[in-house]
Amino acid sequence: MNIDSKHETRVRPLRERLREETARSILVAAEEVFAEKGMHDARVEEIAARAGVSVGTVYNHFEDRHALLGELVESRRKELARRLDQALADQQPFAAQLQGFALTVFEHFESHRPFLSIMLESDTARVTQPSQAMREVRARIETLVRRGLDQKALRSDRAALLPSMLTGALKAILMHDLRNPGQLAVPERAAAAIDFFLNGAGA
Repeated sequence: MNIDSKHETRVRPLRERLREETARSILVAAEEVFAEKGMHDARVEEIAARAGVSVGTVYNHFEDRHALLGELVESRRKELARRLDQALADQQPFAAQLQGFALTVFEHFESHRPFLSIMLESDTARVTQPSQAMREVRARIETLVRRGLDQKALRSDRAALLPSMLTGALKAILMHDLRNPGQLAVPERAAAAIDFFLNGAGA
């Protein structure tokens, strides 16, 4: 028996790895172009040029522009959901969990600023039907708020409003940073959202 046979079965074919890397490059380029041009004005030709591939190569990987946008949003959504679940996995006191959650949100969108622009454009156009990514953020915020209520770290008289208030604080700072990049570091954004949520804007 060849002692290297097990290792050989773990090595993925070069063609498969190149295909995945090409698809990843196209998604990165698409994220940039969709954010710059908007979801309706982004053109496949520009995405292909940005990725350094032909238009035909883009269509070899994605059926059309809509499928490309869908795959981009889905991949970023899954990454965000995974990171938020990790932030919620540790059973810490509410204040520590809130800080970790807010940092995770702002760190993710700092890494994927174009995705933030795409998501906010989509949510603005569909106020009553937010994106899947925003719905998943909201579901995890509801989990976090329930923990705060259980620990008596949040007041219960307006419990139904608390998830919307925390979502609003996070989203407002994300939008501010998108329009004013570089004004606040990630920890400052998290601290501002937490302070406003817990203490309000009173002097």
